[in-house]
Amino acid sequence: MKGCRVLTGDEIRNLMVNLSPRDRLLALTGLTFGTRISETLGLSFGDVSGKHLSIRSSKGSDNAVFPVPAPYREAVEAVREEYKTGGIEVTPATPLFISRNGTTMTRQAASQIVKHTCQALGIEGKVNTHSLRKSFVTAIYQKTNFDIAATKRYSRHKSLANLDYYRMKHNKRISSVGRCS
Repeated sequence: MKGCRVLTGDEIRNLMVNLSPRDRLLALTGLTFGTRISETLGLSFGDVSGKHLSIRSSKGSDNAVFPVPAPYREAVEAVREEYKTGGIEVTPATPLFISRNGTTMTRQAASQIVKHTCQALGIEGKVNTHSLRKSFVTAIYQKTNFDIAATKRYSRHKSLANLDYYRMKHNKRISSVGRCS
């Protein structure tokens, strides 16, 4: 999504400690696995019950399977307990992200959660659920030593052209190194 921005490490840490268990899991899903919001909202407890998370692509890219790290598993368990405490029966088919009215959370509601929490924390700029995916892709791009092909694979983008944003940001940063102001 054009216009939304990447979150800094400090902003991510601040965001995570200020979210409810369900909303923290929402953010953690995008930040850990680089999911699109439609992929995130399509997840159920059964999708994360084993040692791996299976992502069903919503945009024609490859489906993917990721190992589930311990902090993510703990966040899932916190949501399971929150739902059980609220009287919601949790089965493998239960959506991970249930709205206040008992249905699967909408894309708009998810985006509002991120946007409003960031505003309340003083995090400026256009921030929404796609900022979570952008932050993931940025981290992958840096960890792969700016290898755009590896970033494409990890992020499940359909084409390299879709990743020009990251390449241009990196090249702009490199070209400004050494300039005097």
